[in-house]
Amino acid sequence: MNSAKGRNVLLIQPSFNGYAFGDKWKETESLTPPLGLMYLASPLISAGYNVKFIDLNVNKFERKKFIKQIKDNDFILISCYTDSLSNAKKIINDVKRFNNNTIILCGGPHCNMSEEYINGSHVTAIGEAEAYITRILDAIRFKKSLKGIPGLIYKKNGRVVRNPGIMKVEDLDLSKFPALELIDNKNYGSFAGFKIPFAPIMSSRGCPFSCNYCTHSGRIKYRERSVDNVIEEIKSSLNKGYKHIVFCDDNFLLNKRRALKIMDRIIKEKINVKMIIQGRVDSADYELYKKLRKAGVIMIMFGIESTNQDVLDFYNKRISVEKIKEAVRLANKVGILTFGYFIIGAPIETKKHFENNKKFVNDIKLDIAIASILIYIKGSRLWDDACKKGLIKENQNMVFANKKLSNFTYKELKEVQDDFVKSFYKNPRRLLRVFYKLLRLGELSFIFKIKNANRKDFLDVIKGKDNL
Repeated sequence: MNSAKGRNVLLIQPSFNGYAFGDKWKETESLTPPLGLMYLASPLISAGYNVKFIDLNVNKFERKKFIKQIKDNDFILISCYTDSLSNAKKIINDVKRFNNNTIILCGGPHCNMSEEYINGSHVTAIGEAEAYITRILDAIRFKKSLKGIPGLIYKKNGRVVRNPGIMKVEDLDLSKFPALELIDNKNYGSFAGFKIPFAPIMSSRGCPFSCNYCTHSGRIKYRERSVDNVIEEIKSSLNKGYKHIVFCDDNFLLNKRRALKIMDRIIKEKINVKMIIQGRVDSADYELYKKLRKAGVIMIMFGIESTNQDVLDFYNKRISVEKIKEAVRLANKVGILTFGYFIIGAPIETKKHFENNKKFVNDIKLDIAIASILIYIKGSRLWDDACKKGLIKENQNMVFANKKLSNFTYKELKEVQDDFVKSFYKNPRRLLRVFYKLLRLGELSFIFKIKNANRKDFLDVIKGKDNL
């Protein structure tokens, strides 16, 4: 393995669109900066490394300038997602072409899920690398052995070697918070053609549920940070100029008692912050929602997926249609915006299921909805089952539902998706309700910017056009 003498580190988030530059580049709107890379940056900065960050989803480059960025760094750390993996591999090829002395490390959700070596990388890291990243880079710089570090995959004497285990962080409390100082927050928080910066915070990791489409199922043990540590990070983000926060937990409301403690502290200490959280509908509780609203929660994002009980059961969601109704009703009662994610394309779905979805969401006061076509991702139970049946090949890491995997072609599912979103927003009362809630939530900045934004941009975003 080559060694790097320098301390210059470049963190790269590959684009979820194409690998393109200049006029061919297309922005991927992002609510928050990538938290995983910011977790890696903090210990490296503390250890004296010179760290830079590029997010090709929001940073537009001319190709020559991007290549110069590659040439100027000794280590390049690439965050790999399944749906941006092809772009990550193109970055690796460019790094090797223009600066073969640069050490390439790959990690992130795809690596954790597949536990496979990323071809071309010097090291592929499996697990939670922030507690190990300085040790890894120091070992490479000083030509020390990587053998004792768990979860690393690398080549030795031309052969791929896998260290046993995975990297784990048992105590999630942070001594150094994510390095948001590397971020130009004006690039994030995309909404309706304008941007309002949101700081990402993860107060817990893992999920005890086992949805069949999810690659995290059973892989990541559920753990929590202390309330004190979470509150300190909120204050740190506010001190860096943020006024809005997104909790990136898989389910912030899983432990209701802990969620209440966090909200109580925010209220008691009069912390002026607005928050977005994710929560399952079966966590709905009126007293909890009142406390969320009082503390500054402006939106709850629900993974609804479907309003047909047989489809919910097929996904192993372990929720009921009645729970969906109740969660939306209670959030509306306290004045919190509701955001619903839906999935289209389960193999048992028929046109009747799609019509039921449309009718259901038009009968409840859900504020915002996005529908996505079902994706079979390697590592999920759905992918495993389809692969065993010969419907997906072993080398296909990500496959959208199609005629082989559902009752409809991909094109037909796109039409169903479009129809669902258009049907959802055809009632102007929804848009008026969003404005009214924003007014009650004290989000005058949203209202002012919406008022002055291009109306078409606003409607396109709120209708989920970019997700069609």
